Amino acid sequence: MTRHRFRFDGGQAFIHTVLVLLATFTFVPVLTLLALSLKDTYQFINQPIGLTFPLEWKNYEMAWAFMRDPLAHNIIVATAAVSANLFMASLSAYVFARHDFPFRNVLFSLVGILLFVPGTVLLVPNYVLIINLKVQNTLMALILPYAAQQVFTLVVLRTFFEELPSEMFDAAKVDGASAFQEYMRIAIPLSWPIISAMAIFQVWQIWNDYAWPSLVANSNEARTAVTGLIYFNDFSRPEPGAGMAAAVIAAVPMLILFLVTMRSFIAGLTAGAVKG
Repeated sequence: MTRHRFRFDGGQAFIHTVLVLLATFTFVPVLTLLALSLKDTYQFINQPIGLTFPLEWKNYEMAWAFMRDPLAHNIIVATAAVSANLFMASLSAYVFARHDFPFRNVLFSLVGILLFVPGTVLLVPNYVLIINLKVQNTLMALILPYAAQQVFTLVVLRTFFEELPSEMFDAAKVDGASAFQEYMRIAIPLSWPIISAMAIFQVWQIWNDYAWPSLVANSNEARTAVTGLIYFNDFSRPEPGAGMAAAVIAAVPMLILFLVTMRSFIAGLTAGAVKG
């Protein structure tokens, strides 16, 4: 029977201690937010730090009554926009990676240049398009621009598709598979980790975006979680604890998404890092 002796490593212990302390400081604002969301106005002003009793759970009732529609809008917009974005970007990336055609590299370079264009520069042109399409203050005003922001995803997926073994695609051609069948049955399944990571990253961006929704989606029928949170605090004038509760409610879906998809996200970030 082999005995394993515990070996104390002072260097590693010091590193772990420092990391735990840094992580603790990171969670202090989150814990403060949770504590503030359970206070009435008097407690909020006079005892802002730490828990105070009784806990004001009615803050969450008030916040949920206002935030449930914006949260539903976020889910609809994120699902539709990310699905369309990934389909179109992955299809374009596959063509750039696996098919040879005139001026392929030139066209891809022109697309890649868009990565260096600041997003704020495109706010006015996009706004004009939304006005001309007459979809302002609707969910389509959010879905269409988000679905069109494909450059980063296209560049990442094109690099990944290029690294896939050519033998599989050659075998599929011999079996009579069409280009679209190769894309659906070979490229997509093999690149699912990186596609999942791109999806999570896009959902995170859409969920936390404020600038664009504040321009084109100010009605109750299209307001998102972030703009709803601002409106709730600045115009509805609830108790301050209810405003903090609304912030917690807006953050919970992203927390759940990260906890559920954490492994897929990390796998996608590391996909292709080591070539076989």
